[in-house]
Amino acid sequence: MSVPTLYGPEVIDRIVEQLAHGRSLTEICRGRGMPKRQTVHAWMRTSDELAGRLLEAREVGYHLRAERAVAAAKSCSDPIAGRLAFDAERWYLGKLSLAFAEKPVAFGVQVNVAGDDAFATIAGALDRAAAAVAGSSTSTRIVDLPSSPGPADAPRKLADLDGNGGERLGQDPDRS
Repeated sequence: MSVPTLYGPEVIDRIVEQLAHGRSLTEICRGRGMPKRQTVHAWMRTSDELAGRLLEAREVGYHLRAERAVAAAKSCSDPIAGRLAFDAERWYLGKLSLAFAEKPVAFGVQVNVAGDDAFATIAGALDRAAAAVAGSSTSTRIVDLPSSPGPADAPRKLADLDGNGGERLGQDPDRS
């Protein structure tokens, strides 16, 4: 991996190792001889390979943190304090990782494709959706696939995207 940096590859390896041990990037970057957190994020934007390594190490670290939280809750002498600490860690991990989110991730797809390039169009949409999910652990992104109206809107009864509405929109369906 070739990330232009004043730091050597051993620094990146140390960051990856520490993320896998459950430490946060902010905490790691406060260490002596480490780059700023913003610098690491800039590296991730320039190298998909590095971004993948760091995201994978984070997920490994999140699972380790979850295991530690369960063990600490089980061994806590005060059940209320143990539950509070466990719930705080669970909430935090749910914000950081889709693997610990309370609500499952849902993907909805509506595709109107005409012509011979249907497979390429769908593959492109899925690639953009995968990139959006991989690049954003804390937010939701809409992946828009522009297309012409299809059979789902054949009678033009649905509103168009500009909000102008189709024919008979808002009229009583029993009246012609």
